[in-house]
Amino acid sequence: GLRPDAPLESVLDGVRWRVAERRFAPGVQLIEAIADPLDIAAGYARLAEAALRVVADAVICEFESRHGRVPDGRLLVLGLGRLGGGALTAASDLDLIYLFSGDFMGESDGAKPLATTLYFNRLVQRVSAGLSAPTAAGPLYEVDTRLRPSGNQGLIAVSIDSFAKYERESAWTWEHMALTRARVVYGADKDRAAVDAIIDEVLHRKREPGKLYADISRMRADIREHKPAAGPLDVKLIDGGLIDLEFVVHYHQLLVCEGLSPSLPQAIAGLVQAGQIPAELGVAHDLMTRLLVTLRLVAPAAAVDDDLSEWVRGLIAKLCGLSDWAALCTAYAEARSMVAGLWSEIASEEEHQE
Repeated sequence: GLRPDAPLESVLDGVRWRVAERRFAPGVQLIEAIADPLDIAAGYARLAEAALRVVADAVICEFESRHGRVPDGRLLVLGLGRLGGGALTAASDLDLIYLFSGDFMGESDGAKPLATTLYFNRLVQRVSAGLSAPTAAGPLYEVDTRLRPSGNQGLIAVSIDSFAKYERESAWTWEHMALTRARVVYGADKDRAAVDAIIDEVLHRKREPGKLYADISRMRADIREHKPAAGPLDVKLIDGGLIDLEFVVHYHQLLVCEGLSPSLPQAIAGLVQAGQIPAELGVAHDLMTRLLVTLRLVAPAAAVDDDLSEWVRGLIAKLCGLSDWAALCTAYAEARSMVAGLWSEIASEEEHQE
C-alpha cells in the first residue's frame, strides 16, 4: 500500500519499516525450526525485489516532477549474484547493473532539463541511496554496482545499446560468468525483452575450453588471495565451498550453453540433464546454501565449531536436514570434497588437451 506519488521520504520510511519487519520474521522461524532455509533465502530475494520496485517508482516519480521525462527513456535494473539467482541471505548485498533506454543524445522535457546520460545517472544514484540509506538497524541494503560495464571507472548507468556493445566486444570472461546469474528485476517488458536477448546471445557464444578454464581458475585464485576463508564455517569462500561450486557450474554453462538459468538449482538441474555434472552437486548446493543462510542469521561471526553453542549446533544440523552436528560435519566435508574433485577433473581434462 505504498503510493509512489506520496512524499519520497514517507515512502522510503515505509519501505524501511516493512523490510525490517519481514527480515525479523525468518530469523524467528529458523530458531523455531519451522522453515526451510532455502525458502527463507527465496523470501529474502522477493523482499529485496519488492523494496527495489517501490523505491525506484517513488524516486522516478519525484525526479520526473523536477526534470521531466526523456522521450522513450526508461530505467531498467539487472540483478546479479544472489539477487539474480533469487536466493539472498540476511547479509547479502544487492549486485545491480542500471541500464536505460531512449535517445542517449537527447534530454528530458521538464522545468530543469538534463541530458539523457546525466539524467539517468543522477536518477540511479538516488535509487541506490534510497535502498542503502542508514536506519536504526544499519543500512537497508548494501548496493554493489561494481559489475557494471567498465567497472568502477565507468558510469553507474549506461544505455542498453552501450551495454550490448560492451558485453559483445569488450567484456572479460568473469563478466560473462556474472551474466549467467543476471535477471531483470525492474523495467518495462519491451526493455526486458531487449536485454534478455542480449544476455542470451552473449551466453550462447562458442568458447575455447582452455582459455575458459584459465580465465575462471585465475579469477578463483584472485578471490582466494584477496578474500581468504575466515575458517571452516566460511561456507562461501572455503575450498570446495559455494564459490567453487558456482565456478564449476559457470564453467560448464559457458562451455556447453546448457543450464542457462540465473537460479543455481535450475542451472544445476539443466547441466545434470545435459550429462555435464553429477546430480549430487544439487544436493551439495542445497546443503551448503542451507548452512550459509542459517549461519548468517544465527551466528554471523562464527568461523569455527567452537564459536557455536551445543544448542546452536543442534539447531543448524536440524535445519540442514541432518540428525546432529557430527552428521552435518560429515555431509559438509563430503560436499566440499565432491566440489573440489569436480574442479580437479576440469583441470586435468584441460591439461590433457594442451
